[in-house]
Amino acid sequence: MNSKLNRYRILMILIAFIPLINIQAQDLEPRSLSAIPTGGNFAVASYGYSTGNILLDNSLPIEDLNSSLNNIVLAYGRSFKSFNHLSKFDVVLPYSFAKFEGEVNNLDSSTYRNGFGDALVRYSLVLVGGKPLNIKEFFAYEQKKFKLGVFARARLPIGNYDPTKLLNLGANRWSLKLGIGASYTFFKRLVVEGHANSWFFSENTEFFNGNSIKQKPLLSFQLHTTYVFKPGVWLAVSVGRSALGETVLNGVEKNDLQNNSRYGAAFAFKLNKKNALKFGITSGITTRYGANFTSILVAYQFMWFDKIKPS
Repeated sequence: MNSKLNRYRILMILIAFIPLINIQAQDLEPRSLSAIPTGGNFAVASYGYSTGNILLDNSLPIEDLNSSLNNIVLAYGRSFKSFNHLSKFDVVLPYSFAKFEGEVNNLDSSTYRNGFGDALVRYSLVLVGGKPLNIKEFFAYEQKKFKLGVFARARLPIGNYDPTKLLNLGANRWSLKLGIGASYTFFKRLVVEGHANSWFFSENTEFFNGNSIKQKPLLSFQLHTTYVFKPGVWLAVSVGRSALGETVLNGVEKNDLQNNSRYGAAFAFKLNKKNALKFGITSGITTRYGANFTSILVAYQFMWFDKIKPS
């Protein structure tokens, strides 16, 4: 395989690393199981606009909220070897400008918020179908059609939070998502990928006006279908569904089990061997309780590799 084809193949794989950063638990992220060489570094800057019933904390007992959110996200990711498996790590930090409108105590009201949201940190392992190989080794290895992986993602409560306000950019609680995913490649171009995961939440003891709120585990499922048109250019369509996640306010269950569905699409293409762009859109299908909004996103990624030390 010549060097030019190698570069194209790297780009086709690495552009998949750009995350579709979302603002609540039902994030749709296609191609998260893509095999990549170790020693890869990824810097991502993205802008997203969302409108609708936006809940940055999906435990909030709010309905009929009409909001708009401008979200700027910086992220860094890295691929490496751990436990003899291909591993990935990424950290995400959002900054938001938000306007919220709705009814509070039967009165129309509106408010503005701007500042940092809660940071997200993720660690993942490809257990089957992706060996931890550097760039030189990567192209001597025949990629497998089937991949299986696990991941853990934590939401760190460092975002702007004021216990005298009902709506905040931070949630003032720790959150942990554990999940498993699998993918299969058909005809070398069509990739079908499915995820199942659950969010676990700590209690927010400094909720609005001296109250305490907690949330039971929230389950979610995703299905992604991706078509690779040519190296570095692909289109993915996704659907996701979340369930359970009932909230408990001051020890009283609120009977607000979530039953939400979302869909989305993403398109990515390379600019050159180090730069890539990605566009995405997500929206709600059905919502019983919780967030229901539409988001559009554009992301830019710059990627580079560690230098391979001579053996």
